[in-house]
Amino acid sequence: MNDSDRSLQAAFVDPMSPQIDDSTAYSSGVSAVEHVLLVISNRRNWVMGIIAGALVIGLILTFLATPQFSSTARIEILPDSPIATNVEGQRDRSLINEVAFYNTQYSLLESESLAERVVRAGNLTVDKDFAAAFGLDHVEAGMTSDQRKGLSNSAVRILLSNLSVSPVRNSSLVDVSFSTPSPQLSAKLANLWVTQFVQSTIDRRFAATSDARQYLESRLSRLRENLEASERALINYSTDKGIVTISSETDTSGRTQNRTLVGSDIADISAALVKAREARIAAEADLSNSVVGSAQINAPTLGALRQRRAEAAAELAQLRTLFGEDYPAIASLRAQVATLDQSIQAETARSSQGNREAYNSALRRERELQRELDELTAKYNTQQRQSIQMAILQREVDSNRQLYEGLLQRSKEIGVAGVGPNNISIVDRARPANGASSPSLPLNIALSLMLGVACAAAAVFLIEKMDNSVRDPQEVVSRFNLPLLGAIPELVDGDVADAILDKKSQIYEAYFSLMTNLSFLTEHGAPKSIMLTSSRPKEGKSNSSLSLATVLAATGRSVILVDADVRNPSINRYLDVPNKRGLTHYLSGDDRLSEIISPLDKFGFSVITAGKTPPNAAELLGSERMGLLIETLLTQYDHVLVDSPPLLGLADAPLIARRVEGVVFTIEANSTRTREIGTALRRLRMSGARLFGAIVTKVGARNHIYGYGYGYGYGFSYGADKGEP
Repeated sequence: MNDSDRSLQAAFVDPMSPQIDDSTAYSSGVSAVEHVLLVISNRRNWVMGIIAGALVIGLILTFLATPQFSSTARIEILPDSPIATNVEGQRDRSLINEVAFYNTQYSLLESESLAERVVRAGNLTVDKDFAAAFGLDHVEAGMTSDQRKGLSNSAVRILLSNLSVSPVRNSSLVDVSFSTPSPQLSAKLANLWVTQFVQSTIDRRFAATSDARQYLESRLSRLRENLEASERALINYSTDKGIVTISSETDTSGRTQNRTLVGSDIADISAALVKAREARIAAEADLSNSVVGSAQINAPTLGALRQRRAEAAAELAQLRTLFGEDYPAIASLRAQVATLDQSIQAETARSSQGNREAYNSALRRERELQRELDELTAKYNTQQRQSIQMAILQREVDSNRQLYEGLLQRSKEIGVAGVGPNNISIVDRARPANGASSPSLPLNIALSLMLGVACAAAAVFLIEKMDNSVRDPQEVVSRFNLPLLGAIPELVDGDVADAILDKKSQIYEAYFSLMTNLSFLTEHGAPKSIMLTSSRPKEGKSNSSLSLATVLAATGRSVILVDADVRNPSINRYLDVPNKRGLTHYLSGDDRLSEIISPLDKFGFSVITAGKTPPNAAELLGSERMGLLIETLLTQYDHVLVDSPPLLGLADAPLIARRVEGVVFTIEANSTRTREIGTALRRLRMSGARLFGAIVTKVGARNHIYGYGYGYGYGFSYGADKGEP
């Protein structure tokens, strides 16, 4: 025994053990497309029925529908007037959001207000053709205002429901269509609609221009008053504070910069002070120089005196070389030099005094200008503190002036734009249609097919989601905590009793795998006594009992099959054996056991049929003679298989389960609900029976989409045995 066999045997020792893999099963992944196709194939009756129903409904509605005639009028909508009326400052056309503009126009074309305008313009509430086409009541003289309003509202709703607005791609053209039972009425409504749309645009433009002009005029009047009041407050404040403004300048942001008299004086005094300081510094430098500054006036006289003294001193020096000091000419020249020295000294003193006076004069001028500048600065600082409020008033004046000038310019622009032509024009007027536009049989068939496919897909999806039956055999492990003993395929044709005799058939291979798994359940191999049951009838337990008995007998073992489903016996029908005497006779006290055993040479095992249906089946099956029968049979046969009744609604199966070594639970794929299986298993476990595991029967092509298939080339098209219990 290899490692996989040991793990399989260990798994079956405990009936609550985890999943056991079937040797004949494998997980097969499928693509999403294959999954969808297989699901549709499984539910093809639903799909075909829903699609056929949708087609029938579509055809009925098509033939019952009233023919509709469509007429189309075409208009052109331009973002701006075709004749330019732009003036300086007008909004640039490049800034217009054309997408928003056209979406707005499309919404206006489909607006309720335009429909009301068309009803009034065409007087549709009294139009006989319109009323006859849509079944409206006729206007009568005795109608109240509410009734007339209700009739008008009905006409509006009819217009909007039959209107179609279709922009022409990559152009400024828009098609407006109406569909009614009358071709003349459709053309009339389409032309009336576009005409009123053009007229409403013109009215809205002039109304907007007039309203805007009135609003701007009232705003201009208030802003003019505000501007005058702010200017008056500014002038009064500057007068009270003695602030004299000599010039004003406006910067690029519109703010006004004022130049006051004090500020101008400070600038002038500052310039004069700089010059006076320069003059004082120059005069101070001339104090020690007798030839610059004011001394320059006496410079020629002083030069002449010095020239004469030099000549006299030269002549005196010459005479002294010839004569003595007492010589008269020398004495005269010496007196002349002394006189010239005195004159030069006096003249030099006079020049220095002039520079001193010039310096003193420059110093006085500088000090006077500095004192005047200090006074003006103090006054300017005072005005600066006062100019805070003045600046506030000035900003208010500037703001009011800007608002006033902006609104004045806008008012002029509106006056110019109001005379521009309309930007919406009618290109083609509607004409009566030659043929009906709807209903269209090909279109309705296509729509019905699409709707049918969508409904069929939704129905199949809901059915698949609501179906909680076992579709993947491996689910018995996760849902019910049962080991999976085997998965039995559906049978396409014929009878199970005949198919099981062919050792190359899928059925034989599947039950041979089941027998192999059963051989790992106990230390002595396959259980000696086994009961096969199910939740409800026709899940394949009887076929499984017959097939398992055949496979066990084929291995050389002696096997007997007991049909314990005494309320609804079926083994005798499948094996074509008489049911005159059987299990119920033995349980009722007939000890002639050999007479109720029927050997089947064809299948290699023996069978005990159910016998006549008793009135007290549960009492008989729960009696001690049932256990005695199984014990007696085990002395003669290697294996005893019991085909029991279903669990739900009957007490027979739990009573039999206590007499056998264990139970194999049968589940029909794609049929039995999870709730039924869970209830049956709870009843079985409450009886104390030992659950070996479960087998899933009638596994077919539909189960392939859930990841389960068969090896050994079985395929997935076995069909179903309609008569199988």
